[in-house]
Amino acid sequence: MRALLLILTLAAGAARAQDDAPLLVQPHLFGLYLGDGLRDARRRLPPRRAWPYTDDRRLGVRRYRLEAADTKGFPPHLHALYLGFRDGELVEIEGVYDDDYSRRETYDQLARDYELLYGVPHQSQGRFWWDDGRTVLRVFPAELPAAADGAVVSSASVSSPGPSVLAWRTGVQIFRRSVFARGP
Repeated sequence: MRALLLILTLAAGAARAQDDAPLLVQPHLFGLYLGDGLRDARRRLPPRRAWPYTDDRRLGVRRYRLEAADTKGFPPHLHALYLGFRDGELVEIEGVYDDDYSRRETYDQLARDYELLYGVPHQSQGRFWWDDGRTVLRVFPAELPAAADGAVVSSASVSSPGPSVLAWRTGVQIFRRSVFARGP
């Protein structure tokens, strides 16, 4: 990841230095692009079983929560992947990294990597974000339900009322600003 970001950073930095161009957040993560349809996402991440989802009626977004067991070819180093669709279009992509990756690349380290590409981020309460007016990229500490020993609990095994322990992981999200107008 760092090598890829370094290459992109050098290219973007050179382009910005020449053009003094405004910020443009790249609308893709994990091989998926904002604007893709559900069929495109299923082609990229072929389902092994039906993808679990929840509906956010307030925003009109259907959010799928995927883990490695749900798909073939799941992105490496991820614990969970959230895909939000509105009117059949992908409007949100969020990845929560696994424990091993999160120890190597904390959310603030990942934010520094993106800072090389996009410049100084906005920052509030431990969250970092870049906003080009259309697309928002966020890097943040993700909270996951965990057992008493701190091991993350799979979504399939979370029961009511749920675990009282949280594990912290590195999270990254990209979304269409127009859908989530309340801000990052």
